[in-house]
Amino acid sequence: MLVPLYDRTCLAQVYLPIKQMLQIDRVTEITGGSVSCEMDLERHWVFPLHFPQDPIFPACLMIEAAGQAIAIWAWHHKMPGLPRLARVKASFASAVRPEDGILSFVGQIRQRRHICVGAVELFCGSRSVAKVEETLAWVA
Repeated sequence: MLVPLYDRTCLAQVYLPIKQMLQIDRVTEITGGSVSCEMDLERHWVFPLHFPQDPIFPACLMIEAAGQAIAIWAWHHKMPGLPRLARVKASFASAVRPEDGILSFVGQIRQRRHICVGAVELFCGSRSVAKVEETLAWVA
């Protein structure tokens, strides 16, 4: 496994939800217009609560995690202000379960002044599970 660029401890510096609502466990790469992150699924807090007899990862938390990936990219690039969700579009192709191990996020981000538009694809291994497009605005 590669040494992460940021882990949960480092992400405490970013304006993100805390404790269990922080969905990203590690940031593996940030380049000019992209971000790659990972979430550990095996012991995620949501599975015992969300259909315990048939655990499935909620789509709303995938959307939240994709937005967090975009916010991390902006923080890394020193964007000032606080992120606010302005628009979201998502499609889901496959269920995510604890035995999938790791949920990976690969995002392409475009910035124009105080707006970031991100297209984030979510994978379990090589299987594409979702695509999320989000627009975040930064307010002072």
